[in-house]
Amino acid sequence: MKRIGLVLVACVAFAACAGGDDSTAAQPTTTKLTLLPAMTTTTVPPTTEAPRESELVHDTTTTIITATITATTTAMTSPATTTALIVPAIPADTEPIVEALRLSDDGIGAAVFTGEPEGVIAYLSSFIGAPTGDTGWVDPFEISACSGSELRIVSWGGLQLTFGDVSKVLQGRRHFFSYIYGQYSFDGVATTQLDATPPGLLTVEGVGLGTPIIEVESTYPGLTINPADDFVPPNFVVNDNFRGFVAGLADDSPVVQLIGGPNCADPT
Repeated sequence: MKRIGLVLVACVAFAACAGGDDSTAAQPTTTKLTLLPAMTTTTVPPTTEAPRESELVHDTTTTIITATITATTTAMTSPATTTALIVPAIPADTEPIVEALRLSDDGIGAAVFTGEPEGVIAYLSSFIGAPTGDTGWVDPFEISACSGSELRIVSWGGLQLTFGDVSKVLQGRRHFFSYIYGQYSFDGVATTQLDATPPGLLTVEGVGLGTPIIEVESTYPGLTINPADDFVPPNFVVNDNFRGFVAGLADDSPVVQLIGGPNCADPT
C-alpha cells in the first residue's frame, strides 16, 4: 500500500523560526495552519510570491505549523523540495495469493473439503484466474480410480482440484475433496519438476515446492518417509489427508508435489 508522506515542521514561537533577511530568494508557497487562537489573524490571499512581513502573524503565543506536501495540487505553482517517506508496497501479484491460498489437510484457504464445487472454483479463480483445464463431470473410471458416479478435475497449471459425489469426507452430493500441487516426471532414477504454477503456494506451516526434505521432517515431527519404487519418487506422509513427493532422500532433496485430501483410490 503506497503512502503519501507529510512533513511537518512546528514553530512554537514564530519569532524564533522566522530568522533571516527578507531579501533572500522567494520561499515556496506553504500552507499555514493556526492551532491555537491568535490575538490577530490576517488572511493571506493565494499567491506565488513570498508573504510580506506585514502579512504574517507575530503573536508569539500562537502555534503555527508550516506543512510541505509532496503531492502536486492546482494551488501550487512549483513542486515541493521536501523528500517524502515512502513505504514500499507488498507485491500485489504474489503475496495476497500466498496468504489466501494456504494449503492444509482441510483444503486450500477458505476452500475447505466438502465445499460446493462451483463456489470453490470461483474462489480459486478470484486469486489465480480462470482454470487452465476442466474435465467436466464424467464417469470416475474414465480418469481415475475414484468411487462414486461422477468426477470432475479442474486445474490451474500445476494446481489440480478433484470433485466428486463420493469420498471419505462426504457422500451423496458433489463436493471438493482433494488437491494436488506440483507436477513432476520420474524415470525410475531422476525426478524433474515440470510445473510449479501458480508459484509460491505454501502450507500453513510454510512448506512448499522446493522445500528440502530435512525441513519437512523438522516441520512435521513423526512423519513417515518412504523410498522410491519403480513408479514414483520418495514420498512422505504426515497424515491421511496430507502427504507429498520429494526428489530424493538426501537432506537437500526438494519437495516436488504436495497432496491434500483422501487418496482417490482408497475405498470409502
